[in-house]
Amino acid sequence: MKNFLRRYAPGWVKVISKKALFQVYRVIEAFYRLPVDKYDFQTTELIRRLLKKDSNCIDIGANQGHILMEIVAAAPMGKHFAFEPIPHLYTSLKKRFSKNTTVYNYALSSKKGSNTFNYYPGRPAVSGFRERNKLIGQEPTLLSVRMEKLDDLIPENLKIDLVKIDVEGAEYEVLLGAVRVLQKNKPLVLFECGLGGADVYGTAPEDVFDLFAACGLGITTIEYFNAGKQPFSKEEFSGQFYKNYNIFFIAYDPNNY
Repeated sequence: MKNFLRRYAPGWVKVISKKALFQVYRVIEAFYRLPVDKYDFQTTELIRRLLKKDSNCIDIGANQGHILMEIVAAAPMGKHFAFEPIPHLYTSLKKRFSKNTTVYNYALSSKKGSNTFNYYPGRPAVSGFRERNKLIGQEPTLLSVRMEKLDDLIPENLKIDLVKIDVEGAEYEVLLGAVRVLQKNKPLVLFECGLGGADVYGTAPEDVFDLFAACGLGITTIEYFNAGKQPFSKEEFSGQFYKNYNIFFIAYDPNNY
């Protein structure tokens, strides 16, 4: 039957069939890889387009591993590091990503130690060091988690190409503990910074902007980055934050892109 169609079907039928099969493939691929919102789709596209086979990456707040899966697929020869403080998610990641990925059951911060982590079983993705009981509508399970600084865990001689941070408002604390990695490597940094997250931790957008600027990195949205636009000024980035235009950004070295 397949040979018959190849030989006798009109050309337009073959073209439509190929397009239909391609669309089916894309739907199936999207379902199994499961980026769940606009920012995940943008992140997925950027990872697939810019990472090299041997790029080295860090996923902070790996959760169920959707973005980590994209990283490993795009850079199978790289060395990767994933951080997830919720025990059962860490265990799952450890089993699934054992080949070239080191998975840590730590929360990253600006200092070492331990802290109480509010885990919401029904909404694990919004769990963190701050209570969100009113927002979530449930009481958290309190976990004692180990905190480490990224700078203490990443080898100094290893080039880092991309860092993704999604820790529900604690991004600035993570960045404070990662200044060496950022200054030395100037990687692409994908991170959240928005109302209802950063402000819960007492972080202002100006703090985040100044830290990245001190590391030689500018900030914009992935959409603007893809369009080749200049990075935001401090006032523009603050406007994005306070007017709630965007909550997900990319920091990068303007001299390299």
